[in-house]
Amino acid sequence: MSQQYGPPPGPPPAPAPGGWGPRPQATPGVPAAGGWGSSGSGGAGGAGGWGPGPMRPQHRPKSNRNQWIIMVCAIVAVTLVAIGVVLLVTGGGEDDKPAAQQTPDPVGTLYTPSPTPTPNDGKGPNDVGVEVGWGVWFTPAKGWLPDWDKSKSGKNYILQQFNARGLIDGYYWVRQTELYDAKGFAEHLVDIESNGMQGVKIGAGVACKSPAPNIKSCYALSYTGVWVAKNGKKVAMQGFVTAYQDQFDRVTATDAALERRVYQRRVNELVFMNNTLVKSF
Repeated sequence: MSQQYGPPPGPPPAPAPGGWGPRPQATPGVPAAGGWGSSGSGGAGGAGGWGPGPMRPQHRPKSNRNQWIIMVCAIVAVTLVAIGVVLLVTGGGEDDKPAAQQTPDPVGTLYTPSPTPTPNDGKGPNDVGVEVGWGVWFTPAKGWLPDWDKSKSGKNYILQQFNARGLIDGYYWVRQTELYDAKGFAEHLVDIESNGMQGVKIGAGVACKSPAPNIKSCYALSYTGVWVAKNGKKVAMQGFVTAYQDQFDRVTATDAALERRVYQRRVNELVFMNNTLVKSF
């Protein structure tokens, strides 16, 4: 039985699109379907062709922002170079010099606070007699003696009764404080004196005119009362308190009193001692 090499019976299979079939004949000058090709939307290129043709390179438009950045950087660089040249020529500022070469501030240009005043408690030409304190002195009147009771503060002088040992006709007591002003200290001393007397009457206070330049203020009070001795004897007294406040708010007060029977005759002695005290301020 002989073999035959002929086409198989039946029609041949249809070629797949873009498959194995023969390429169509190209017309000269006209690209065949699926030939050189384009972007797919511009022509009739068939499926399975050679693909899209070469694309023209696209260039992005240049931005002005980059140009401005470059320009600003150039200006900054030029400015820094100029500053460096100036510093090299001038040698830098005052702060760049060593401490020993810096120019000091001229005298008198800086703020100088006013000096705080201090009291002058030294002895002056009017400081005569007995020193009380803070540069204040007074001169005792004739016949007045230091009190024998040394426990009392300040300076206390007494006037003894004539031919009566242990009895007094008056006292002159000087005390100092920084706890009160002139008015307050005067009122305080009058209260102390009145506690030891009966029937005390206190006169109206007087803000007296400053009797000396160094006295800031002055206040005076007068009083009367009956002092009762240990033996029950009653003695009528009359006195006054005068307080002097200096420029540093230190207060010196005189507490003076006499028996009423000798007050009119010897009150000038109290005034004399007060005047010597005022002069010593």
